[in-house]
Order: sequence, then C-alpha cells, then structure tokens
Amino acid sequence: MKLAVGVLRNEGLVIGQQGKGVFVREDAAPAPPVSDELAEIRATLRDLSARLEKVEAELSQGK
Repeated sequence: MKLAVGVLRNEGLVIGQQGKGVFVREDAAPAPPVSDELAEIRATLRDLSARLEKVEAELSQGK
C-alpha cells in the first residue's frame, strides 16, 4: 500500500496531509501514456544528435 501511494505521490496525483491522510488532488490529471513520453524523448534525442553533428562538423573545419 505504501509503495502504491508513493508512486501516486511521485506522479503528482495525490497529496499527503500530516495527521489527516492522503488525498487525490482536485486538479490531478492522469500521466500521459508511456508511449507518448518515449516518442517525445526520441524526438529530442534526434534533435540533439543533429545539433551535435553540426557542432562537431564546424569544429573539425576550424570555425
């Protein structure tokens, strides 16, 4: 049970109030699907790779 509450707290879905308990946030929204997060990470990695290649090319040409 504690592990499950910890996961929900880390995802920002619940808040704990000392001496009162753990409650679902009113503005809580479900986390995006993992596949969406992975697609965003992959796109960011592609962008960073392209930028790094450009910088390395410029450095090798002495710019």
